[in-house]
Amino acid sequence: MFQGFYNLTSGILTQTRNQNVISNNMTNVSTPGYKSDKYMATTFREELMYRSGNIDKSNKTEIGTMAMVRASDETVTDFEPGVVEETNEIFDVALQDNGFFMVQTENGIGYTRDGSFILDDQGYLALPSVGRVVGKNGQIRIGTDKIAIDSSGRIFSEDGRTQYGQIAVVDFNNYDNLEKGGNGVFYTNQQAVAADGKMLWKYLERSNVDSVQEMVNMMSSQRALDSASQVLKMYDQIMGKVVTEIGKV
Repeated sequence: MFQGFYNLTSGILTQTRNQNVISNNMTNVSTPGYKSDKYMATTFREELMYRSGNIDKSNKTEIGTMAMVRASDETVTDFEPGVVEETNEIFDVALQDNGFFMVQTENGIGYTRDGSFILDDQGYLALPSVGRVVGKNGQIRIGTDKIAIDSSGRIFSEDGRTQYGQIAVVDFNNYDNLEKGGNGVFYTNQQAVAADGKMLWKYLERSNVDSVQEMVNMMSSQRALDSASQVLKMYDQIMGKVVTEIGKV
């Protein structure tokens, strides 16, 4: 009887956390370069179950394992690239290969696939609400929107006579150590390596969130949450009767 409380309560907590992850994915479905997350749950305190006779208990039969509760395991990020779309915006850049742009943030160097750049108030190439883009020779000051960007990330004046800098692209040997921050930016303590990422000018990589699949996941999670809540109420009512009625005998 009491085991049901453990199972149902842990199920409610698990589905609530799962919905938080799904909601965050759906919120960022339009965020350029955003990488979707998936919530992973695991069982806790697994026990091996046996079947035995009512009188002779010497010949037990193994029937499988049972877990008391479900618990949070980890949130896994899907690093598959999103669809690349043409925007015709002068500072938009999309990566065709693996790798990340570098951005100087308040928390240090951040890494992102979001190439929806702008010029800040001092004329530096920047990612809105995040920080300035880091080039191969430091931050890139342009000061004009009369530019062109080639496939290697070099930024030229419109007439091609002046080069303002080159957007740096880096990659990692292990994505498992990338920790997601806000605005689609990742942070890590591991060493980044230079990458020869080809770029598309006036294009953006869209989020890799599948909105239809996320909606299906949300409905499935909500049904599981509602079912667990209803059964938990039934357990509570039964226990109330046990205390008030059977307890009087």
